[in-house]
Parts: sequence; C-alpha cells; structure tokens
Amino acid sequence: MIVADIILVTVSLVALIFATIVDIRIKEVPDWISYSLIISGIIIRLFHSIIFNDWFYLLYGLLGLSATFLIGTILYRANQWGGGDAKLLMGLGTTLATKPFFTPESNLPFISIIIIYIAVAGAFYGIAWSIVLIIKNRKNFITEFKSALKTGKIHVFQTASLGVSLALIIIVFFLDSSTLKTFTLGIALITAVYFYLFVAVKSIENVSFYKKIPIEKLVEGDWLAQDIRVKNKIVLSKKTTIEKKHIIELKSLNVKNVLIKEGIPFVPPFLLGTVLAVLIGNPFF
Repeated sequence: MIVADIILVTVSLVALIFATIVDIRIKEVPDWISYSLIISGIIIRLFHSIIFNDWFYLLYGLLGLSATFLIGTILYRANQWGGGDAKLLMGLGTTLATKPFFTPESNLPFISIIIIYIAVAGAFYGIAWSIVLIIKNRKNFITEFKSALKTGKIHVFQTASLGVSLALIIIVFFLDSSTLKTFTLGIALITAVYFYLFVAVKSIENVSFYKKIPIEKLVEGDWLAQDIRVKNKIVLSKKTTIEKKHIIELKSLNVKNVLIKEGIPFVPPFLLGTVLAVLIGNPFF
C-alpha cells in the first residue's frame, strides 16, 4: 500500500498541476487528463490488489469513482460545474478514494475530505477572482452595478433584506445571552451585506462572463447565455449545457456564432484542496 499510495498521490498532483495550467490558459480541461487519471487509478489499484491479494484496495477505488460520478453529474446537470470539472473529480475519486498512509487518521472517507477542501478553497478563490475582475473592469462594473440597483425586482429584494436585518437588530435588545446576541447580530450583518454581494456578483457576471464566440470554438460543457433561434424557432434553450450532439446540430443548421456564459477556471481549487487534504487530513478533527 505504501508504494501504491505514493504513486497515486504523485499521479494525481501531476495531473492536477497540468490541468490547472491548461484550465487557466484556455478555460477548458481536456478529457484525456481526467480519463488518464481514472484509468491510472484503476490500473495501479488492480496491480496492488493482485500482488498483495488486497482486493478492497481496488474496490474502494471503484466505489470512489461511482460516488464522484454521482456528485459530478448532479453538479453538472445543475449547471454548477462544467463537464471537465465533473470528470476531473471522478479521476480523483478513483486515485484518492482511500487515505494515503502518511495522511493523519480520519473517520471520514478521504474523497469526502478532498471535496470539503475543494469547496472551501473554491469559495475563497471565487471571491478573489471576482475582486480581480471588478478591479480590471471597474468602470463597466460600476455602471452595471448602479443600473442593477435601479430595477424594480432589486428594490423589493433590497427592502426585504434590510427589513429582516433591522428586525434581527431589534430582537437583539430582548435577548439575555451574549452568545445569542453576537450570533443574531452576525446574521443581521450577513443579511444586509448579502444583498449587495448578490448584486455585485450579477453585475460582474454581466460585464465579464458573457462572450460571443464562433461555433468552431464551442466545446462540450459550455453554457448557453441565450436561446438559439433558427427561422424564429428555438433549436436550443439557453438552459442547455453544450454536448457534442449540440455542436453537430448547430453546424448542420449553419449557425455562425453563439453567446455563452463563461465560468471561472475552477481547477486551481481542485489542486489546492487536494494538497490540503493530503497534508492536513480531516479539517474537523
């Protein structure tokens, strides 16, 4: 297990480093990286199982693949992740389904620890990336932000959030526990700030994340930002996540350009989350 663990961790980190570089450059994770990770994980675990007659080592890898396939599919279908991200998670589910021998002990499945770290790293990474985009496109962002604040629906949302925040502040005066007071004030602050964060995120999306591209550059996992119409008939809904069959269909219909919504390159949190999981282990114990 010692040798197999070292090989699996090394293969995973090398694949993640390469995938991170590619994702930052072209905002796409090639399928061959994820598939190579899955195949490598199965082969390494199979060899270990044969040599040491430890078939649970292979079984855990297959279970990890199955679990991450389910999680990745849900996130992909919910338009939270691209197809490349989901497949990369499946690769990690295969290679790192079991805890490496040198990682601190934990009562949680190791792949679940990796997912927790990826989620936390992704949250901070997303905030940092958004701040960079806001600074880079500050003039357009300010214009979009001010425009968004003037819309009717936003006014309702603003009034509701500030009303809830004010109500919570009033409730604080009737509480005896200092801990409960602090908690309630914190919720009140978060409620008030969340509205402006929401508007800021939507504004930076409108300014930076929408892009018209030629059909030749459309790839699997891209998210359509508007319905595609041919002769006033919708052939693809804006809720569609692009697959190969869609690209073929659009080419056959002689569609030249499409408007897509770009996401941020999300592989860096995969790399950071995996490194933290290997070095630290369970974050709760």
